[in-house]
Amino acid sequence: MATSTRPATPRAGRPGFSQHTEYLRARENQAMVRRDRLAREVPRAAIRAAVVGMGLGLVIGFGLGLPGLGVAVFVVLLIVWPGGIAVAAFGVSPDVETLREAAEAERKTARAISRLRRHGYVIMHDRAVPYSQATIGHLLIGPGGVMILGSDTNKGIVRYTKGGAMVDGESLKPAIDKTSWLGGEVRNQVRAALPTTKIPVYPVLVMVEASVLWSDGALDGVTIISVKDVVKYVRSKPGRLNPGQVQQVLAAAQRLFPPYSSNRLAEHVVVDRDQWLTLMDALRTIRERGGDASEMLERLAQIEADLGRQADLIDRAGMPLARAADQPDGPTDSPPPASGTDTATDAIGLLDVDGTGTAKSLEGPPRARPGEGRRGRILAAVRQPRGSESISTSSRPRGGDGPTTAKGDQPPAPGDDRAHPPSGPGSGS
Repeated sequence: MATSTRPATPRAGRPGFSQHTEYLRARENQAMVRRDRLAREVPRAAIRAAVVGMGLGLVIGFGLGLPGLGVAVFVVLLIVWPGGIAVAAFGVSPDVETLREAAEAERKTARAISRLRRHGYVIMHDRAVPYSQATIGHLLIGPGGVMILGSDTNKGIVRYTKGGAMVDGESLKPAIDKTSWLGGEVRNQVRAALPTTKIPVYPVLVMVEASVLWSDGALDGVTIISVKDVVKYVRSKPGRLNPGQVQQVLAAAQRLFPPYSSNRLAEHVVVDRDQWLTLMDALRTIRERGGDASEMLERLAQIEADLGRQADLIDRAGMPLARAADQPDGPTDSPPPASGTDTATDAIGLLDVDGTGTAKSLEGPPRARPGEGRRGRILAAVRQPRGSESISTSSRPRGGDGPTTAKGDQPPAPGDDRAHPPSGPGSGS
């Protein structure tokens, strides 16, 4: 018997997916609490009801001479007391219902703005904001600029007071603050990715169930509008972006704000070429050193910080690279630098010195194929200066003709393999 399988349709990027996911999680938590409550409180309530009912039944049956009424009281208490607790455990939580209504409101807004696609707008739903729990309900990109749409489920009439916008006595300040923050995040990140393009950004709060008296009312830079007027509002914006600029903004927005994923482990980090090369060179160096990364912890911490800031949002010129193939293979006659400089240490990169004073590259023998210089590419800033030992290492020649000493240096004693730091300018013999 053959079984045909069909790939599951991804739900990420659908309207209200994040709210629906939170709704399902809240329902699951509520079910766990319900099961725990039924397993603990119902038996205890049944025991209490049996004890109380037995006492009342004995008093009514033998004290008042009404055994039938005593039995009835016992049965009623044994059923009603635990049953009431069990029924209360299946009640609907207001917080869970709020999440369901929020997901439905996002879907209503998505249906209302779907007509904007024929007017040159690209609509992206339920986009995640990196390093934040917030999500963008709807992100519109088109000739009029970038629109950030959030949906509100309050019912009534929106009125403006000294304290801000109100809906039947309930303040809209939390929703306005969230929409304003999302608009600022989108504005900053998109303009950082495209600094040469002037991109208008409009945060909008869409009232799905409430009526708005002024269609163009705004507070804290956030426009409050009814769901039936949102298409008219977007189309009224003058065209400031040409099709090419729209595609550039779209590509940047898709990279900066990926679809919300219910599985946080599935999220990935986007790095640029310089960061990737830096990370790979650091890992290769650790492997060649036998797993010793004691001298590279600071550099690895810097790499982690760069990735955390998502440095691919800005253009980088790159960092200077030091290639082992660029170093001279023969002995050098140039004097070593003074003890106060560490440029030689940064330029040497990763060189090992044996007992004979010959500098050996940790990269091993060169491979006879193209790209051998790429094999020896090590970032110069990976190795941090280690004081006098690093400077003495950088002052040794690369050739095998024997050690050469600089002016003012004391030659090492026979049999002494330790490196001696170069003397200062004022320490002549």
